[in-house]
Amino acid sequence: MFLFNMESVYIGYSLQELSKVRDILKREGIKYSYKVVNHSGQWSRLGTRRSRFGSFGMNMNYEKQYAVYVHKKDLEKAKNLVNSVLHQ
Repeated sequence: MFLFNMESVYIGYSLQELSKVRDILKREGIKYSYKVVNHSGQWSRLGTRRSRFGSFGMNMNYEKQYAVYVHKKDLEKAKNLVNSVLHQ
């Protein structure tokens, strides 16, 4: 699957929510991909943010961002499933 054929159905900071989303999509047979962005480990020309400033003052609950993507043809079904599992 190519990224231009995909849409996000979940973007958040909770590993538990990511697990629930992946479980429901897998159970329903919807193919997905996911990405993890580590905000403290992002590189710039001066090194990582964490190496320059440390972790003082960072809310560690928002250090990693998770995104789940599905094919456009599965988008509506996947959104409904994700909403149902996250808003129980």
